[in-house]
Amino acid sequence: MLRSFIVIALLAAACGGQSAFELEVGDCFDDPSNFEEVETVPATECSQPHDNEVYGNYDIAEATWPGQSVVEDWADETCYEAFETYVGTSYQTSSLDFGWLIPTQTSWDRLDDRTVTCFLYDLDLAKLSGSMRNTSV
Repeated sequence: MLRSFIVIALLAAACGGQSAFELEVGDCFDDPSNFEEVETVPATECSQPHDNEVYGNYDIAEATWPGQSVVEDWADETCYEAFETYVGTSYQTSSLDFGWLIPTQTSWDRLDDRTVTCFLYDLDLAKLSGSMRNTSV
């Protein structure tokens, strides 16, 4: 059974911080002040203590908005499947959890946003130190 996850919606990018649309695998960031709708995230070097690390970007192939629950289910399944390849251990045995950044219907329609960004974080919400890639934690 999957642990809890955080639902985050993407809107248009704005000034201040790292654009949520431009996050790449291996990027690290701290929690934004609001997890409802995210335009930017507080980027940080992975060598510094941080809250989250991006481990995947995946595009939804649907032409039209499939609905919030479909997008959430797709993101959950996709990020779950990619977790072990990045971390080096199964999700069930890891001390890490995952969340995702997903498009909103507005960003889907207005910005052609189809990208789901998977990120990981410490299950106890402790700061991460260094990259979690291939750490088997």
